[in-house]
Amino acid sequence: MSEPFHAIPSFYGTETPLRFEADVHDCEVIGRIPSELEGTLYRAGPDTQFPTLAADNIVNGDGMVSSFDFRDGHVAFKCRYVKTERFLKERAARGRLYGKYRNQHTDAAETHGTDRDNTGNTTAFFHAGRLLALREDSYPHQIDPDTLETLPKWDFAGQLKGMSLTAHPKIDPVTGEWWSYGFYCRGTLDADMALQVIDAKGKVVREEFFQSPYAGLAHDFGVTREHVIFAVMPLTTDAARIAAGGDFYAYDPDLPSLWGIMRRDATVDTIRWFKLHECVSGHIMNAYTDGDMVHIDATISKGSAFPFFNDVHGNKVDPAQGIPLVTRLSFDLSSAEDKVTRTPFPGAMGEMPRCDPRYAMAAYRWGFIKTRNGIGRLDWKTRELAEHVIPGGSSQEPVFVPRRADSAEGDGFLLSLVNKPAEGCAELYVLDAQHMEAPPLARVRLPFKQPMAFHGNFVPRAERP
Repeated sequence: MSEPFHAIPSFYGTETPLRFEADVHDCEVIGRIPSELEGTLYRAGPDTQFPTLAADNIVNGDGMVSSFDFRDGHVAFKCRYVKTERFLKERAARGRLYGKYRNQHTDAAETHGTDRDNTGNTTAFFHAGRLLALREDSYPHQIDPDTLETLPKWDFAGQLKGMSLTAHPKIDPVTGEWWSYGFYCRGTLDADMALQVIDAKGKVVREEFFQSPYAGLAHDFGVTREHVIFAVMPLTTDAARIAAGGDFYAYDPDLPSLWGIMRRDATVDTIRWFKLHECVSGHIMNAYTDGDMVHIDATISKGSAFPFFNDVHGNKVDPAQGIPLVTRLSFDLSSAEDKVTRTPFPGAMGEMPRCDPRYAMAAYRWGFIKTRNGIGRLDWKTRELAEHVIPGGSSQEPVFVPRRADSAEGDGFLLSLVNKPAEGCAELYVLDAQHMEAPPLARVRLPFKQPMAFHGNFVPRAERP
């Protein structure tokens, strides 16, 4: 008798898995696809193929990569599981073998020694001709950009010494370099980190190891034209708790978040660590340097934004303390003190922040977020928030696509998947980023809902292999 499925704790209530792979060759389009929109939106997220343990959470789901391919005004949709070692073993067993998120002590005995956590469920990322499914504790899986079938893991031809790299890569729009880092990168619970740089052709050109002041959660980071910023949050690990079947992370409200800043042209032994209390960040919109000031725009909450992880005392965290607000953190490197100014963006409560990728690592004007009511655009010049409200729907990460390569900053389109529970379907919204209140230019309609995808990227037709 098989196990029944149950709702899985997520960031916004609970999620239920979809559990099927699909092809829609010619999607229904309401409106008109802009002629400039030619290429593919790739997305990655979790979609558990078998019932999880009751105490598990959404971030432990099997990876699902999806694509919306825009061609001559038509859109084709495809989604496929990332066929990891874990996925294939459970499929062969026709049931769950692996337990809780990053806790091998909750697994079935026959899983010992297998690659349990490399689900490829966090980001669909394209670099040097490769489509990669990223997960922050592992090497990425290669994905065929046309069929979405899973190819072998990519270990950078053996060049990378660390065992992990972030699922929030930063592409330098000037050099094409992939800037990354790894945490728990030696396979232990120690605070080992590594700075990694991969050049535009996919060669590892830099890897430096160091230690964070404590072992916490490092999900995203910032890079400017001059600096690198490592962000470590007070969700800590504990070997005894994990061995007893507990969660990999637990929130410690007494610890500060850590913000380690170094020059890009310096070495990791020059990192300066700033400590900020009541400042927990999930994601970073952008970062830039202005003289001695390093500015980081991030989603910031007073407490933990991960409601499915308890605190270090075993108590549920207060979800009200985890509501994120986009905030600019300004670090004064000329001061001997930990001088940091916090400037919240009025009304910008939301997550999954993005910017125009051509302006990454530099001073910029426009940012975009998923809001509670829809999709938001931030104007850092006027400090005004424009919002596209979606009644009865829930948006996912907005991805900005420039109208043309030489268009002005922010002149382009926002792509965001919207689930419509009352209708049992999903639609990909295509918005004009400079006219947020206007109706969508197009809605690409799917005849089924879509599970939460965490992050994705648009690849123009000319950049596809």
